Amino acid sequence: MRTSFRLIATNALIILAFATTHATSKLFPTDLPETEWVTFQAQSYSSPVSGVIYRTAKPPVAGVPLGGVETGCIAIEPTGIWGYRSIFNANAQFTYNPKWRMPRKIPSHIDPLLGLAVGNQTWVLVPEKFMNGSLITWNMEPHMPGVWVKESKVEKIQAPMIEGVKPAKEIHYWGHYPVADVEYETDAPLQVGLRAWSPFFPGDAAASDIPAAIFEVHLRNPSAHAQTGAIALHFPGPDPDEAKSTEFLRRQVDGQFRGILVSSPADVSYALGVIGEKDVRLGAGLQSAPEGWSNLARRLPEPNPLDSNGLEYYKDPSSSAAVDFTLDPNQEKIVRFVLAWYAPLWEGADRKQEGAQPKKEWKAPSWLGEQLHYTHMYAARYNSAIDVAQRVAADHEELLHRIVAWQTVLYSEEGLPVWLRDALINNLHLIAASGYWAQPKSPLGDWAFPTGVFAMNESSRGCPHTSCIPCDWYGGLPITYFFPELARSTLRAFKQYQRLDGEIPFALGQIGDLPDMASPEFFWQKSLNGTCFIDMVDRLWQRTGDDSILREFYESAKRVNTYTMNLSTKPGRIIRMPDDGGMEWFEHGEWAGMATHMGGLHLAQLRMIERMARHTRDEAYAKQCHAWLAEGQKDMEEKMWAGSYYLNFWDPEANKKSGDVMGYQLDGEWAAHFHGLDGVFRPERVKTTLQTIKRCNIALTPNIGAANFTHPDGTPIEKKVKGPETSHEKTEDVAHYGTHSMFVAEVPVLGMTYMCAGEREFGLELVRKHWANLVCRQGLTWDMPNMVNGLTGERLFGTDYYQAMMLWAVPASTLDKDIKSFCAPGALVDRIIKAAQAPAREGQLSDR
Repeated sequence: MRTSFRLIATNALIILAFATTHATSKLFPTDLPETEWVTFQAQSYSSPVSGVIYRTAKPPVAGVPLGGVETGCIAIEPTGIWGYRSIFNANAQFTYNPKWRMPRKIPSHIDPLLGLAVGNQTWVLVPEKFMNGSLITWNMEPHMPGVWVKESKVEKIQAPMIEGVKPAKEIHYWGHYPVADVEYETDAPLQVGLRAWSPFFPGDAAASDIPAAIFEVHLRNPSAHAQTGAIALHFPGPDPDEAKSTEFLRRQVDGQFRGILVSSPADVSYALGVIGEKDVRLGAGLQSAPEGWSNLARRLPEPNPLDSNGLEYYKDPSSSAAVDFTLDPNQEKIVRFVLAWYAPLWEGADRKQEGAQPKKEWKAPSWLGEQLHYTHMYAARYNSAIDVAQRVAADHEELLHRIVAWQTVLYSEEGLPVWLRDALINNLHLIAASGYWAQPKSPLGDWAFPTGVFAMNESSRGCPHTSCIPCDWYGGLPITYFFPELARSTLRAFKQYQRLDGEIPFALGQIGDLPDMASPEFFWQKSLNGTCFIDMVDRLWQRTGDDSILREFYESAKRVNTYTMNLSTKPGRIIRMPDDGGMEWFEHGEWAGMATHMGGLHLAQLRMIERMARHTRDEAYAKQCHAWLAEGQKDMEEKMWAGSYYLNFWDPEANKKSGDVMGYQLDGEWAAHFHGLDGVFRPERVKTTLQTIKRCNIALTPNIGAANFTHPDGTPIEKKVKGPETSHEKTEDVAHYGTHSMFVAEVPVLGMTYMCAGEREFGLELVRKHWANLVCRQGLTWDMPNMVNGLTGERLFGTDYYQAMMLWAVPASTLDKDIKSFCAPGALVDRIIKAAQAPAREGQLSDR
């Protein structure tokens, strides 16, 4: 490798820095029980924390995704290897549908992260099976088209054969997004811990949009003798699909940062470097040579150059860095690796491709072209990865302090149970896994200036709609709480694409393509799309108290409300499914006529829009909404009440009736209460219905949650089979998701409905059992599903589903607050935001 150094402005940087102390304490205790919530003291935290410890025998399905609001992310697996990533804007095809592409992809190789050398021995900090040539099973999207059962797609990936080294004996893993704390057990004379983290700060979207991850390696010498060795980090770099090239420039950099920069001609790059006076040894990836790992204390692999147009290109995109050290007895050294990436453009929709759901065409202007491209918002503030690295290098201590500060507020919230404090912190990882923030450039119009558009991807590996509006209803609360300006940008996009008749899009970007914000999809779930929009406008208004929100969105909300109230002209129209089809959230069931779940949400919608109308002094429309509400409530109570619950649906004209008990029929009741409004069903009937749901839906799946549907006697609804008609005919569609199935995001809503009805402890316990299954038994903490099997607890469908951030509504109900009081000055949301703020610097104006 060449030894000349010069500063080059390129697109990514990994920085190394180290400090020496005399403490040898671990990041967290390693003698705690695994796969259950525990409370303990952790390094940097002044008060006890809570969490779940995982080990190699029972690792979670995926590790903490390191990344921020829209930076892309890369997971550090609990087995010590690199995991799913999207930092280079992947463009990988789905395994089960080659026409679809996904922005978060599985690694193409098994790549260990860290290697340690002491004396003449090297340890690769992964279990033995990850370096002995074994075939490693990697769980993919567990869904096959048309099959709603657990039928996992898996990928077999060959582990490298790494000889002349020793493995880690055990790995202890505690994740608390955006931090992953790891303690390694080896037979080395040193102890090794890793604190990996990315900048993420509730209330500060800009500082949460730094495309970087920091890897603080804690080397401790508990022995009575000095120890000499080296610590090395291996990074595989982008694959050709991500880099859009098989050739890479490699350049050494000198100056404040010393290191190696690797970039593709398509402006996708990363680098490895060092901060400070200590030397760093740089090379190709440790897996690029047979003895790369075993020789890391002496030399690192060198890349082989390719001649191309007079420039020195390399085929291998991987790199490694090693730092040599000597540790005296009872001394600790912290080596800080910083990965900064810069891949400013992402590829959006191919407008020629058909979506998978029914939709009405949006007449996009022809100048948009056939392939859309977007620019990450982080590229508006950083010109290169060197900019990012300089920011992180200068501020890393402050940045980590801010993370610890806001997490401490949650860990110390005595009004919330211990399990919920941990679950809320890790729940925010879905923003990193799903978030996209586009600059206000083409294909976005002038309307997006200056804030751009933020949106989340429904499920990057399963069902890639960009800002699917029911998913925003379920999962957008943390954005509304902590980044209201981003929530407003999403609403602005929905308003922009609203049709003349008032219809709001189902999604900003259609299914089947990479994250897109200019190919809106209509029609599907039209019965509730307007409900979602009005609800989210009201949430943002209640959260901020800012009347400019109504000035911007009231007329749009009014139009979609009128559109929704006129979707049917038949009796019971306010709570009736659209005359011309469409669907509701439980989209793969049979629906006809008046429907309780959808109808109750319509009634909550009317309460919200009536309040908006009165606040804007639109008294005529307020009276109209009040009349619609009275009409809908009358039909609901007189036509849909079945004695101990509400009918699932009833179409008198077509003689279609579903008397099955829907476990989530009262969603509208909770929605109204959460917005600080009166309920929409009769209070005494709410209590009776909740008892029926206990007897039927919860009793069928008592340890997991509540089954979507049961018969009124509590017996399960089986799929209809061919043969003689039964007394339960035509139930297959209602139970299409599976007899014992339930949606992860719906269980918290049901739990909160119990809380609103006076059964606080029961409702909270319902949510706890559901989340304990996800986190402790299934290991899905950082890979949230859409549905689970209520008997086994296993995932039925979905990965990285940001709907699961509905959990962030639970603390409000637990503390007996609505959204306005939960976000008020001095309340939990406000205290988290204030704790995450950067301290005022000398010479700066600040009101903090």
